[in-house]
Amino acid sequence: MYSQGVSTRKVTRIIESLCGTQVSSSRVSRATALLNDELEKWCCRTLSETAYLILDARDEKVRQDGYVRSCDVLIAIGMNTGGKRSISGVSVSL
Repeated sequence: MYSQGVSTRKVTRIIESLCGTQVSSSRVSRATALLNDELEKWCCRTLSETAYLILDARDEKVRQDGYVRSCDVLIAIGMNTGGKRSISGVSVSL
C-alpha cells in the first residue's frame, strides 16, 4: 500500500482494522525501507546458476475502478541443475 502512494497513517489504520494490531507510522516506513532493500537485491541478483527457465501465465480476476476484469500474470521460474526452483520474474498485464 505504501509503495503505491498510500500514506503511512492510512496504512496504519488499514493494518489495525485487518489485523487488530497497532503499528506506528514510523514502523510502516522502516518496514517499507527494509522491503525496498530486499526487492533491490532480488532485482539485481545474478541468474548465472539458472540452467532452465520455465515460463507460465495465470489468468486472475482483479477489481479495478469498481469493475472486475481479467488480468494475466506472467511468471518466469528459474531452475538450477540440482532441481531447485526460484522465481526469476513476475509481470502483470491488464
